Amino acid sequence: MEIVEKSEIKAFLKHHLFNSSNLESEMTQHIFHMLHNKGKIFYNHEPYFSWGEFYAHVSSFHWDEDTCKQSIMIHAAAIELLILATDIFDEISDQDQGDPMINRLTIGEAITIANALMMESFRLLLKCSPKHTYDKFTVIIDELQNACNGQWKDLHFVISDTIPTEEDYFLLVQQKSASLVKLVCTSSHIQHQDIWGPIANCIGIAGQLKNDAKDILSDDKSDLMNKKATLPLIKAMEYSLKKDRGWLLKKLCQLKANEPCSSLLFEIKNYIRKTGAIDYCFILSKLYINEAMKQLSAHFPEKHILIHRLQSYLES
Repeated sequence: MEIVEKSEIKAFLKHHLFNSSNLESEMTQHIFHMLHNKGKIFYNHEPYFSWGEFYAHVSSFHWDEDTCKQSIMIHAAAIELLILATDIFDEISDQDQGDPMINRLTIGEAITIANALMMESFRLLLKCSPKHTYDKFTVIIDELQNACNGQWKDLHFVISDTIPTEEDYFLLVQQKSASLVKLVCTSSHIQHQDIWGPIANCIGIAGQLKNDAKDILSDDKSDLMNKKATLPLIKAMEYSLKKDRGWLLKKLCQLKANEPCSSLLFEIKNYIRKTGAIDYCFILSKLYINEAMKQLSAHFPEKHILIHRLQSYLES
């Protein structure tokens, strides 16, 4: 069976939201608008990663003659809604009100929509999970709890009197970010968790490294203002402490969350770029993707076309 195309997932999800879901119509409009943001299934301006399409790629590794294409589309749509819910909670936790996903909503509205999305995703998953339903939901709930615990730690994972280490960063990423990738991979192949767990871990770490490397220089992200201890900042801080007696830490401490400081931010970003910390994260991300593909090749030596397709998708 051919892989389920993104266009098919989009068509199913749009029809479900506006014709079959239990969501209030105004909430549905907001959700549909959010699903057009970058990284979501309806974003069309450039090649991009979306969780629903990622599910379709992963699910293709265990297809057989009994695989139902409709079931894949339903699961992919459910995953897209579920991750959108976690994204909303994440943005609220980070207090990133400039984020285009929620800046049109009050906090109460955003929380209500996130809760509704989570319930709707569960309803979709139950709809097409006659087998292994208990096991599947155990995996989903376990990984969502892992992600919540990681998010709690992430709220306090900042540069302060103590500077987190690279090891601290990876422990957090495995709990907060890799958990969601594990949710997708292992719920897709509930009987092969031992295979997909390590692969998902590598993919999750690679994605977070790439995101952090991009976000540290973005004018739309508040990581620097909030002194979030992402790996680019940790590595740049290590460099600064060795080379110039902590110049970067002193500059970072001058940032005030509610005060304009564009020139200081520019100076800090330029410094981080010159340390090589961003390049380091991109290189590490590539290494983790390569390791995931190596493991896939070991388990699925006959599916090199699917492996190449997944790697191209993750690196686009």
